[in-house]
Amino acid sequence: MRPLIDANNLNYSKETLIYYTRTNILLRILLLIGLAVAAIYYLNQNLSTVSLLLSGIFLFQIPYLVKEIKRIDEIQFRINSKGIQYRNLILVPWSNIENERVVTEYVNSENSNDYFIYYIIDSGQVMKFDLSKLSTDISELSITLRIHRNRYKRENNIV
Repeated sequence: MRPLIDANNLNYSKETLIYYTRTNILLRILLLIGLAVAAIYYLNQNLSTVSLLLSGIFLFQIPYLVKEIKRIDEIQFRINSKGIQYRNLILVPWSNIENERVVTEYVNSENSNDYFIYYIIDSGQVMKFDLSKLSTDISELSITLRIHRNRYKRENNIV
């Protein structure tokens, strides 16, 4: 687990980069290994239809795995004292962003989803992103948003 970030630390990095999580790739690789082993097992048991079905699923999943591996180093968010940039879109300055936050929505008593939400003033867009696919968690992102928003205020003499 990553170390907790001290919100008062002025040496905190000038920019936070958020990527896709690597967990999905690992799970997909384990799934493909399991499918390959099961297909070979059923082929040895002379159950060729089950083996053929599992092999088809295996082959169908390979392009998705390759696509995820190619995207592993793509920056999803760039957060700094100037604003927030989503993927390769233009950076939205803090002066055009309001109500940036991390929210937990409860599906039921057992399941919840965490989202990164911010509002773009000029376009009137509400940006909402699922954190389960990103390489950050609620506390780290909340602290990052607070630090970079405060740096923006300090750099621009906004009280």
